[in-house]
Amino acid sequence: MKAVLRRLLLAMCLVMCLCLAGGFSVNAQTWPSRPITLVFAFGPGGSGDLVARRFAEFASAALGQPIVVENRPGGGGAVAAMAVSKSAPDGHTILLNANGPMVLRPILDQAAGYDPVGGFSPIGLVGETPNVIIAGANFPVRSVQEAVDWAAKNPGRITVAHPGLGTMGHLGALLLASKAGITGNYVAYRDNTQMLPDILGGRIDIGVAAYNPPQKAANILAVMTDEPVEFLPGVPTTREAGFPGVYASVWWALFGPPRLPPEIIVKLNASMNAFLRSEDARTQMAAVGLRPLGGSAEDLAKRMAEEKVIWSKVVEDARIKMTDQK
Repeated sequence: MKAVLRRLLLAMCLVMCLCLAGGFSVNAQTWPSRPITLVFAFGPGGSGDLVARRFAEFASAALGQPIVVENRPGGGGAVAAMAVSKSAPDGHTILLNANGPMVLRPILDQAAGYDPVGGFSPIGLVGETPNVIIAGANFPVRSVQEAVDWAAKNPGRITVAHPGLGTMGHLGALLLASKAGITGNYVAYRDNTQMLPDILGGRIDIGVAAYNPPQKAANILAVMTDEPVEFLPGVPTTREAGFPGVYASVWWALFGPPRLPPEIIVKLNASMNAFLRSEDARTQMAAVGLRPLGGSAEDLAKRMAEEKVIWSKVVEDARIKMTDQK
């Protein structure tokens, strides 16, 4: 009798599993069945918010359901990340976040509260704002190599501004110094906008930060990308300047919660890439210093893995900790 009961219970469990699997597949096939919430990890305004709203408008028409942008700032992008990571994997809640929260924060802070690999389903890379290397008004150099040569002849004297401890500007500056074999005095600012007056006023030798249009008034020595950037014509890349492998940018990407069905990932990724190919998106993004990226979900996962290796070493070598900011 017990054996019969055991077999009956096993059969019931199998049926329930099949039903759940079947229902999940049907949900994925009929997705989206209601409005989608696109959680943006920062406040209104700025280049990331612009992209979130333009993509929401474009993809709403393509997917047949409204996409509502929800700004959820806090914790430098961590609050939004944790919320989406815990949401239902039905494709009706997705995240637009940057590599600061999704790659750098867990490296800098082991108590970040989320796993950027296991806690999310990568969807795709949207765009990046490249870091630029800027010379101060009174610093007598015309290239990155000249700046490096000056720093080598004057050990520890060059002043290097960045927009905050552990930011991509800070880490990009450290990566360049490491590759070039130079040392300097690093000056942290609250953000890019506070750096610029001191650079233009000649109070800083070099600044490294994510590009924004007002920086065109400064002497930009190089853009920290592998390929030339359309909205910075004539500005050499770090590779062209003689420093291959010295790349740093703030990128934005779409994520879903863990276990998001592959069919939904494919549909969201297709909408994202179609958006990035549109002339309107490219024009709007270039106006705020964003370079469209695109590609597959696998491309995003690969880039995250590669950057984790690069920036973990930079952070370890410089002995940077999130607690240093408190």
